[in-house]
Amino acid sequence: MLKVSYMQTSFLIGDRLVGGDAPCFLIAEMGLAHDGSLGAAFAFIDAVAEAGADAVKFQTHMASEESTPLEKFRVKVFPQDATRYDYWQRTAFTEDQWSRLKSYSESKGLVFLSTPFSVAAVEMLRRLGVVAWKIGSGETNNLMLLEAVSRGREPVLLSTGMSYMEEIKSAVDFLKSHAAPLLLMQCTTMYPCPPEKLGLNMLAEYQGLYGLPVGFSDHSG
Repeated sequence: MLKVSYMQTSFLIGDRLVGGDAPCFLIAEMGLAHDGSLGAAFAFIDAVAEAGADAVKFQTHMASEESTPLEKFRVKVFPQDATRYDYWQRTAFTEDQWSRLKSYSESKGLVFLSTPFSVAAVEMLRRLGVVAWKIGSGETNNLMLLEAVSRGREPVLLSTGMSYMEEIKSAVDFLKSHAAPLLLMQCTTMYPCPPEKLGLNMLAEYQGLYGLPVGFSDHSG
């Protein structure tokens, strides 16, 4: 069985080398900024390509897999949606639409990425042939999700914004045991995050602890 060392300093995302002496791999975050509009999503991809990023990253939510029709908003942000379930449904794309977004991103020279929030989302994105996984800060302890993404041994970009150090180590150990190439991303879960709380010092800390490639998930204004 393939073993991935803690001293794995670089790997490929598609045909792009990440880590080591490779140039910075710049991911433009789309998230749900498209607000459920396929046209807006395509327009954002055009803007990302023109700006010169290496990759564009979405989020893949499936209402029935991560919520219930009765789940209320913690903070009422979208007045057109009665519940979070309604929001996930309104902003979701079909598998065919995701396929079109991936193809269009690649036609623009971009790596297509999307953060999954359920095992069903992982399975759908894998059918589309995604080349790497970005795991959001709130999912570091979600071993069911980590196991699902590690099955294909695609690289995993693991955000650390909501985790204690022991939780990060547990996730690293788990992914290492599943032979998944891994990059740790320093993240402070504040929106927006003030400069004094960005925690860029943690990049060197993670490298020293784990010998892994590192990155920065930017929530600054």
